[in-house]
Amino acid sequence: MRSVSGPGTVSQMLVERWLELPAAEIPPHARKRAILCIKDTIGISLAAAALDIGTACGKLAQAVPGPVSLWGTGTASTATEAAFANGMLAHAMDFDDLHPAAIMHSSAVIVPAVVALAERQQLCGTEMLAAAVVGYEVAAWLGCLAPGDFQRQGFQSTAVLGPFAAAIVAARILKLTPKQAVHALGIAGSMASGLMEFLADGSDTKQMHAGWAAQSGVRAAELAAVGFTGPATVFEGRFGVYGSFVGKQIDPHSNEPTSAETWAVEEMCPKPYPACLCLHAVVQAVLEIRARLQPGDLDPVDIVSIMCEVPSFYTGLVFDPPERKMSPQTSYEARFSAHYCMARAWIDGSLEVESFSPDRLSEPEVASLAAKISYAVKELPEFPETFPAKVTIKRSSGETSSAYVAANLGSARNPMTDAQLDDKFMRCAGVGLGHERATALAASIDGLMERDGSHRFFSALRSAKVCRDTVGVGQAEDAFLAASA
Repeated sequence: MRSVSGPGTVSQMLVERWLELPAAEIPPHARKRAILCIKDTIGISLAAAALDIGTACGKLAQAVPGPVSLWGTGTASTATEAAFANGMLAHAMDFDDLHPAAIMHSSAVIVPAVVALAERQQLCGTEMLAAAVVGYEVAAWLGCLAPGDFQRQGFQSTAVLGPFAAAIVAARILKLTPKQAVHALGIAGSMASGLMEFLADGSDTKQMHAGWAAQSGVRAAELAAVGFTGPATVFEGRFGVYGSFVGKQIDPHSNEPTSAETWAVEEMCPKPYPACLCLHAVVQAVLEIRARLQPGDLDPVDIVSIMCEVPSFYTGLVFDPPERKMSPQTSYEARFSAHYCMARAWIDGSLEVESFSPDRLSEPEVASLAAKISYAVKELPEFPETFPAKVTIKRSSGETSSAYVAANLGSARNPMTDAQLDDKFMRCAGVGLGHERATALAASIDGLMERDGSHRFFSALRSAKVCRDTVGVGQAEDAFLAASA
């Protein structure tokens, strides 16, 4: 994450730093990581499309013809419609990556926006990846000015700050002037939105947050290009985004980079489990304890209690209110239930896409174990660099087993390997595409920096139509398992 400094407003500093940064100044390791993020985002989006999760915007967008692919459908729409629809897919299963220090789901916003505009403008791979890297920098920098503050006030930071990252990406791709780009950021501020009230009943609205942010940034840049204006003080002003959403006056000079050599895209943390990141460490701890025990010690009936020690930031997201978390009524609610996910992981030995099928939410064995789970707040020192947790399981014999996960899998301190990310892509894309077409799409993403690489990628993406019309949810989940075998 780069520093931003200089005279003028925050918007002007961001535009000066990023709008016209030469692509040649972005090192190969940052471009490589951007490719991995694009691959991860598209893979999980195709799995969601195959399972008919988060497809509402895509169904509407198919009525609006255009030149930009609607992922998984084999059809196309306008750039704004596609950014919205594809961003919704990317965020639909909570399987998308996160910048932990900023607590931002950056890829689900940036990748749909970049790909949509790059496809419309027929951008080369080098410029496409440069735009993506710039978007990650802006998203991380803005998020790190108030990490967790938006969520505490009931807003998702991805939805509130995401439009700005998408706007600078769009301004760069559309070659706006610096003055127009500042206006685009100001316009994006009036598109910032995203309530966390979905937690009350597990409804779908969070799925749209990333897509809304992606299309808002694109539309803001398009408006600025034709002369529409927005406030230059959209960030630090009295009624700017930080003052209005979190009641905070920001100091842009306090947000320094963690390393002069590290780019924000390299700090992105992909997820091994399709659920809220706040419950990953407790699931990981459960699986670690489970792996240490003998098969005869795994009966959930013998478990007396499961105690979790977690940072306070987790509690309102995945632990409270306990009566709802113990018996989630929707798949999306289950993705934000530590009780359900831990119980499911203990009983099944894993937490996968199929773990959240509606018909599995009310299994008595899972509900019984979920009722034995409780938590205590402990502000663990690794948070938010990683999302840590400690879990202690007590069995009827009186024996206890504990696991402390200081660095969740996928974090910078415990990263997923390239091989693991490739495997995740194949498992996700393979749900609806099958192995051969998923392999071809992966190769096109890996080859983005090659001559004509972007054209091959756009062609492969357009033809990547999933088999949702002929494969039911249960069959798609079987395909997911078969692809992962």
